[in-house]
Amino acid sequence: MSRIVACLFCVLKLCVGAEALTETLVELGHNATLNCSLNGTDVHWYIQHQLQPPLAILRSFTSSSPAAFYYNHHFRHKYSLERGNRLLIQNVTVVENGVYYCAKKENDSLLFSNGTRLMTTASEQPRNFNATWLKGLLIGSGVLNAVLILLASAILVLWKRAACQKNHDSPPTSKPPERADGPEYEVIQLVPPLRGPRPDRIASTIYSRVQFPNPELTTSA
Repeated sequence: MSRIVACLFCVLKLCVGAEALTETLVELGHNATLNCSLNGTDVHWYIQHQLQPPLAILRSFTSSSPAAFYYNHHFRHKYSLERGNRLLIQNVTVVENGVYYCAKKENDSLLFSNGTRLMTTASEQPRNFNATWLKGLLIGSGVLNAVLILLASAILVLWKRAACQKNHDSPPTSKPPERADGPEYEVIQLVPPLRGPRPDRIASTIYSRVQFPNPELTTSA
């Protein structure tokens, strides 16, 4: 049966030609609805990928009901039938790219409609998202660099201020006491006796000469 359908498709392509195909463009991840120009019941939907034989998807029982018979149970998650024998393809991927045909039986033969070529295109949303993400990354990097530069400048200023304050508060270097070159004298005041001074003794001031200071003691002090 599949060989017969494949032969019929080859004859159909030769007779109708590529000009009769209707092209439908859909973004990846979106849904697509394909119309069928044939009315009535018992309508079949086929898909043909490039260089491959046609593959039966489903068949309808009536144009007023979405009930359908699926040739592969995996197709239930991807294809569904709508009123008017329209084919709904959910979450389109590149796997669904191909030429779709609807056909119905008449006088023990299949009557095919003009094919619909389904093509996918990449959504612009990921590109915009990547551009926005890259722009945000550049802005964030610039702000972070500016903050790091300001922080380094503030740390450098504080370090310089602390160094200057430390030098300003440090005590001056003590100098050794100057050594006296001349002799040192000490004034001694004699205390008069309690009973009064004797006439023969008059209080006087005595100057006592002392020695030069010892350099070793001066330095150690």
